[in-house]
Amino acid sequence: MPAKCLQGLATALCQQSCAGAGMVLPMSDAPSRAGAIWLTYQQVAERLGLRSPSAAAARARRGNWPKRIKNDTLEAEVCVPADLLAAGPQKQRERRQPVGPAADATTLVEAVAAAVAPLQALIETLSGELKAARGTNDALRDQLAAAQAEAAELRGKSAANEAALEREVIDRRALQQQADHIRRERRAAQERVAQLQANIREEQVRLQTTEDLVTRLKRELNEAQRAKERRGWWQWLSGRR
Repeated sequence: MPAKCLQGLATALCQQSCAGAGMVLPMSDAPSRAGAIWLTYQQVAERLGLRSPSAAAARARRGNWPKRIKNDTLEAEVCVPADLLAAGPQKQRERRQPVGPAADATTLVEAVAAAVAPLQALIETLSGELKAARGTNDALRDQLAAAQAEAAELRGKSAANEAALEREVIDRRALQQQADHIRRERRAAQERVAQLQANIREEQVRLQTTEDLVTRLKRELNEAQRAKERRGWWQWLSGRR
């Protein structure tokens, strides 16, 4: 199978799986060099006279060229220095082209390597995002733990306040009961005092009546004694006559 067909098939599969997952690949944050041009591995191979996109990828790795992923086609691009492009295609060293199954295997390996390059960039991007998400998750977990601790503290304070309020209600109820009891005792005492005062007045009335009776009896007794003495005196006088 031709290398271009294999590369196109791998790229199409990569684009289909990324589009199905709803992924949008961001471009690399690496700055472009002055006068440099962003090219795909295929374009680099054509502009520099390299034999395949995989050779262009190897050349980019050796030169540590900045790399990015195009958002529209998901193709990998590298920032090629302008002076290298101005030098034109390099002369390829004459090599004996492999024939037969070895040629197909080599072509297949190169095509797969060129197709896997965008996936490697995607993996790197997703790894960074996963690391950032884990950091965010850890921060949120810490915030949740702090919020739970604060909520537990507030629950403890609320329980203490409710217990204190309940004790205060119980104490107020007990004081109210004591006050009601004291009022009842005071009312009963006032009623007893009023009854005693009434009894004293009755006793005073009876005492006054008794004293009046005794005084009257004494007066009558004195009058009877005087009358008796007068009768005895008159009888004595009458006897002498």
